[in-house]
Amino acid sequence: MIALRRHLNGHNLDTHNPRMDLDGDTDSDNNAPLPPEFANNQGGSSNDNILRSAKWLRGFRVDDVYEPRISIHQVASCVDGAALLIEELGGVSTEVITTSTKRESNYVHRGWSIGAVGTISPWTSSRIAANNQYNAEGTWHTRITRARRFKVQTLLESLAPVPDFEAAIEEALTQPTTFEKFQGVYRALARWGDVLPLEIEMGFSLALTDTEPDRIQLPEGIERNYNNIAWLSTFKAAGVTISRDDLRWNDANWTTTEIPDHQWQVITIGKVVPTIDLLPGELRTQLSELYMQRLSYFPAYGIGRIRNCHRTYDDNQHASKTISSITVRSSDYIELLSIVYCDGTTSSRHGGGGNVGTEYKFSLATGEHITEMLTWTDGSWLFGLQFVTNMGRCSPQYGAHRDLPSVARSKGGVLVGFLSHTNQHSTYKEMFSGVQGIWRHDLLSKVPKEDDAYSEYFGDTHSSWHEYAFNDRMVVGNSKSILISCVKIRSGDGIDSIQLVYNENKDGQEINSTSLQHGGPGGIPHQFMLEDGEHIVTVSGRYGDQRITQLCFATNRGESYYRVAPAECMVTGRASPSQPLRHGTKRGIISACSIYAGKIVTPPSLESCSLGLRANLGQIDYHCNLY
Repeated sequence: MIALRRHLNGHNLDTHNPRMDLDGDTDSDNNAPLPPEFANNQGGSSNDNILRSAKWLRGFRVDDVYEPRISIHQVASCVDGAALLIEELGGVSTEVITTSTKRESNYVHRGWSIGAVGTISPWTSSRIAANNQYNAEGTWHTRITRARRFKVQTLLESLAPVPDFEAAIEEALTQPTTFEKFQGVYRALARWGDVLPLEIEMGFSLALTDTEPDRIQLPEGIERNYNNIAWLSTFKAAGVTISRDDLRWNDANWTTTEIPDHQWQVITIGKVVPTIDLLPGELRTQLSELYMQRLSYFPAYGIGRIRNCHRTYDDNQHASKTISSITVRSSDYIELLSIVYCDGTTSSRHGGGGNVGTEYKFSLATGEHITEMLTWTDGSWLFGLQFVTNMGRCSPQYGAHRDLPSVARSKGGVLVGFLSHTNQHSTYKEMFSGVQGIWRHDLLSKVPKEDDAYSEYFGDTHSSWHEYAFNDRMVVGNSKSILISCVKIRSGDGIDSIQLVYNENKDGQEINSTSLQHGGPGGIPHQFMLEDGEHIVTVSGRYGDQRITQLCFATNRGESYYRVAPAECMVTGRASPSQPLRHGTKRGIISACSIYAGKIVTPPSLESCSLGLRANLGQIDYHCNLY
């Protein structure tokens, strides 16, 4: 493809869609008002004209993989007495630069040095990843021929941020939530730019870029007329850019044509600094402290051992991206984890030593994020996994469900990766011993159900391989109005099954829904109805070695419902007044339940079961749990 462009920030060159672009810079940025310090005289000195043409002291947004974009706003001003060097240059130079990513190639093609391309603050890294643009890896070669006329450079110490930029950062840091603070900083950088050039060169240039070195050589055998379409079409390079205001030139006048100062173009960005480096030290410290709150790791296992039989896998390098899908390979253990991100990249394959399980893929919709992760582990091996999203959707329960499940989540956070630990299994080779979620806190203003409270687990803590785990999270979803209206229980010597009926007010209409009957058909049926305004606030019971033998539900009106014969041990869970269990109220209530049951015999009866109650989710194994 060939693009003739008058300015540095033109369109991306794409060989899959060849076209002729006579002026690639159509951005409104080029009509921006001049910086006030260069606009106080009508005629202007030669230096003023050069600085106007260079759009000096305006930042660049560099979150786009395809090209840098100059801000319409001046981000800095010169402090009193600061030195600014404008040096006249001459001659023609040619260099070939090799890059390893598409982003580097695109920026170098536009005159950016390797050092300038690599100057990326953590804040900018997050902004780049937020665009979900695929940054292909490979090898690109760029041949740049420059006729240099002026060099402009200054020092960071000679500059100060404009008051509006500093005020925008200060305002962002005063926002009430972590999410709002991050968004305020991101908006400021989008407005004033991520980086500010300290060193530029002006003149005119010719750049050719391709993956093959021999394709960036100039065509031979005919006169090089840079305004001749026929000659330009002989270029084999994938990317060709000419930077000059007047295209009526050729080899004969390449270095001799007289051009007014205001027509020289920026052909080199030699050195840049992050715009946040302009800010006072106190603000930079606050920004660093805020950025450290962007990620959290939960459960907090700590760093895994690295020995001959232990390995640790870490997705931290991908933590600025968002998840598109997760691949899980499982049998009675979790064997492999892998993430595909929205920009098309894939994380490393965690684990994968064993090869007896089946692979499953859990895909997320646009705007959908994982906000909770359930894990089943006995302290030595990771048996099971389940994911819950901000849209109230649950993944299947992968693997087996032995021992106690744990709920991993971080308030305000969404899952962006794993920190996993593996060990050598005597039979299945490398297997997971544990997994932590990497949670990111700058994507959602509020995570649904994040204020729900969990009780402790009670009952048998050592389930077998063949017991069935289930919960009612899919019934509850992310509803803020769904409530338990009826509890149905079957029991004999123990709790055989439990089933919940829900009532929800949606758009002025009452909707009833019923969970599956969790457990077996044995025992005598019982049920109790809750009246309007009545909510379960306490669950107590008894459990033996293999099953729960008694349950009692107490409501906010002091009523108690349903008991069975006593057994060995009594447990009680109560909603904490400081942790309300119903969304949007100050009262502790329970609005969802799930049971983990097993040891089914013939005829089917629930020989051991559990009950989990929370404002929206329960998942227990053999025991009673209050959420």
